[in-house]
Amino acid sequence: MSAKQTVYHVSPSGERAAAAGVKWQVEGREGRRKLHEPHRTQQDAIAAARRHAREHMSAQVIVHARDGHVRSAYSYGTAPDTPLDERGRRAGERGGLF
Repeated sequence: MSAKQTVYHVSPSGERAAAAGVKWQVEGREGRRKLHEPHRTQQDAIAAARRHAREHMSAQVIVHARDGHVRSAYSYGTAPDTPLDERGRRAGERGGLF
């Protein structure tokens, strides 16, 4: 049986948090602990999510754009490859079949 992979999502915060100056968040689950970290910039949120992923190998970071679409993904440890989209490319990868 393989170990469960930890997935961290970097996504825009809700309207209430944005009004307080928090524009981005990192969400994930580390074992039984639920992680929810607010950040002022997307760059800070991505750096924090990648740091958490390196600490919990077999992890993946999924970065969402402001509209909610997946912008990029990073895998750490023995995490499975990200699935291909309809153009035959992985999240965050340029090119593809078309």
